Amino acid sequence: MAPDFTPYLMAGEQIMWQGESHKDGPPADTRANSSMRLFAVVWTLISGGMFGFIIFTENGNTRMKGGAWAAVIACGILFVGIGIGLFVSTLRFRHEYYCITDKRFIRMNDKGVMQQQSDLSHILSAELTGMKNGYGSIAMKTDIVHHHHTNGHYHTNREYWKMQGVEQPAECFRMLTGILQINDEYRN
Repeated sequence: MAPDFTPYLMAGEQIMWQGESHKDGPPADTRANSSMRLFAVVWTLISGGMFGFIIFTENGNTRMKGGAWAAVIACGILFVGIGIGLFVSTLRFRHEYYCITDKRFIRMNDKGVMQQQSDLSHILSAELTGMKNGYGSIAMKTDIVHHHHTNGHYHTNREYWKMQGVEQPAECFRMLTGILQINDEYRN
C-alpha cells in the first residue's frame, strides 16, 4: 500500500505526480550497480584466494594449532561473506515511493520512512535512463555539488536524484521537463 504524502506537504503545496518503483522496471543507475558488482567480485576473489593460500600452505605445518585455525577460517568466512553480501545487495530490489509536488521531490522507502525531500529548483536536467516492460527510470541531475579532500586530493561529486522503474515514465518525464523550463526561465 502506497504511503500518504499529504502529512509531509508544506502549506499550499500540491502533489503533481506520485508513483512507485516496480520490480519489472530497469534500475535507475546501472553504472553504479555494475561498479559495485565488480568490486564485490574482486573483493571475494582476493579474500578467497588469500585465505585459501593460508589454509593450503599451513595444512601440513604444525605451527598453527586449533585456535589459530578457527580464527583463519572465521576470518575467511567473514571476508568472503562480505563480498558475497555486497554482490547480492546489488541484485536486491528496493521498493520506493516517489512524489513530485509543485515545490519538491520526495522519496520514501517501503516502510513509509522519508529518505529524501529536496527542492525542485535544484534540478538542472532530467533523463529517461531506461525502459523495460512499460516501466522506466528517471535520473535528475542537480546543481548540488559536494566537495571533499581525501589524501591531499580534491574531489567533487554531483548529486543525482533517481526514480527506479516507475509506471508511465513518459508522463512523469514530461512533467519534469515542464518544471525544468520554469526553473530555467526563473534563473534567467
